[in-house]
Amino acid sequence: MKRYFTFLLTVLLGITSCKKAGTTLIFNENLKIKMSESVDSTKRTLSLNCFTEKIYECSNYTIQSTYVLTNDKITINFIQIISPDVCLTSLGPASTLIKLDGLANKVYDVELNFGTSTITGQLNVSTNSFIATLPVQTKVQFINPNLGRVPNNTIYGTVHYHTASTTTLVQKFVDSLQFYGATISLYPQGDYSNFQIESNGQIKQNQDLGYYFTRYYIFNYSGNSGQLKSLVKRFGVTYPDSLLVTLNTTKGETFYSWTP
Repeated sequence: MKRYFTFLLTVLLGITSCKKAGTTLIFNENLKIKMSESVDSTKRTLSLNCFTEKIYECSNYTIQSTYVLTNDKITINFIQIISPDVCLTSLGPASTLIKLDGLANKVYDVELNFGTSTITGQLNVSTNSFIATLPVQTKVQFINPNLGRVPNNTIYGTVHYHTASTTTLVQKFVDSLQFYGATISLYPQGDYSNFQIESNGQIKQNQDLGYYFTRYYIFNYSGNSGQLKSLVKRFGVTYPDSLLVTLNTTKGETFYSWTP
């Protein structure tokens, strides 16, 4: 019986340590903002991942926020930090995600409100990029103030593999994309969130963490996505232990070699 009560006390203490009061904290933290763009068959969405410089004891602290998008202005109000009812015990910043649909190619005024303080700037939206401009200050910073936009009719992705001898097989996959109609194109230099384009207009070859080798690729492609999906699946079925293929399209599709 004593052993049972000891076990029960340990469980209750563990639950208590993960429980939070759910109280709110006044917002006075410095912020970082990372831009990314997602696309599907009907629209493009600019996402602003806003997170505090401060790291909290729970990774699921959130920022209460509101935003208003008008014809020529983006207003974001950062209200307060919300502590979680149940703590995810890994460390992390407090965060919020702002999603902006239907942005036109124009310059938007940006207003960022933190209680009684306001920071104003601009977001220049063009066919090729999003460029965020803020005055010099320490309250909020864009991590990637110049974000490239992936052109329509583009496919891109990665091939991860384990040994250098697989390079020939990786090239076979890339050649197969071109056999199905993908063509080489030059792209404006810059950061595109999921990849980077170098000054020569080619995709940068980064070595991704967790893999021995990585091959990045990008092509212009306006054909049927179905045959690309079949191609990726075929390589996955035929070479399941040799490589891992990811292929993205500007229709919002993502194909993986390890899934049906």
